[in-house]
Amino acid sequence: MRIWFDADNAPHVLVMRPLAEELLRRGHEVFFTARDRSSTCGLLDLYHLPYEKVGGRSVTGMAAKVLGTLVRALALARTAAGRRPAVSFGHGSRALPIASRIIGIPSVTMYDYEWVDPRVFNRFCTSILLPEAIDGARCAEAGIALDRVRRFPGYKEQLYLAGLRPDDSMAERLGLASGLTRVLLRPPASEAHYHNPASEAIYGSLLERLGRDEKVRTVLIPRNPSDVPSPLPGCFVVPGEPLDGPSLVWAMDLVIGGGGTMTREAAVLGVPSASFFIGKAGRVDEALTSSGRLVQLRDRDSADALEFHGHGRLPRLDADPGLADSILSAILDASGRRS
Repeated sequence: MRIWFDADNAPHVLVMRPLAEELLRRGHEVFFTARDRSSTCGLLDLYHLPYEKVGGRSVTGMAAKVLGTLVRALALARTAAGRRPAVSFGHGSRALPIASRIIGIPSVTMYDYEWVDPRVFNRFCTSILLPEAIDGARCAEAGIALDRVRRFPGYKEQLYLAGLRPDDSMAERLGLASGLTRVLLRPPASEAHYHNPASEAIYGSLLERLGRDEKVRTVLIPRNPSDVPSPLPGCFVVPGEPLDGPSLVWAMDLVIGGGGTMTREAAVLGVPSASFFIGKAGRVDEALTSSGRLVQLRDRDSADALEFHGHGRLPRLDADPGLADSILSAILDASGRRS
């Protein structure tokens, strides 16, 4: 059977990689399409996953986003039609289920932030995969079609972090001297529909504080060129190429992010983690916060009070043995076949 993966954003590559490898091990065929934004294509190259580029950067404004989704869906349908996949899988890609309907195949989506607009997924997806933390009451509140929901145990990050063998040369490659506190800073997703401008003020404050702390070396992973301050403080490092994200997180003493993936990766790995995502709180972040693995910076005062030094690590969270199989089962079930 041939399974189609669409990597719509860089973090999706990390989730899809172990699933694709397991499907190949079971004798299935897989192929990737990828949206050329952020470091999505760079990560696919890094992990030697062949793909076809379809679509590019995000746009702002609801009308432009809707049009961009439809245009990409048509392009995806043209790209995939000749490959004759049995089922498609995406992580929140809105164009993918529309394209899959056009060529007449089932589509499975997976995501872990329940406050995204679910209408495309409700209408065009056979299954919607959510972590167990997002219960039925929250699904109903968020407008997610309960009859399409299938849940997986734990957190999606555990899928690819459980067997992590970090690149121990990461700190040396980035020129991070020993004896200094290593901080990873990820800006907010300003182009996302759930973006809150208040996070920009927090980001600016963090840039200022980190830039004048001589005991910190900050690795800045920008989303856009405008995220990089000019002039760049000498204590900042901006990598010039895509890096293995989990190894980068593992090398840090503290991870601070305005999005979700890297702060959750840190929380799962036991690396001190702080989030200044100001959108509506999701169940996954609530669970990680209540367990003491994630600190929420909800305003500038709390961000200004954050200490950069002296944090201790927690044990890694082990993956549930049924995590990967629950996701693979949903994909194979949607095609009407199990193997």
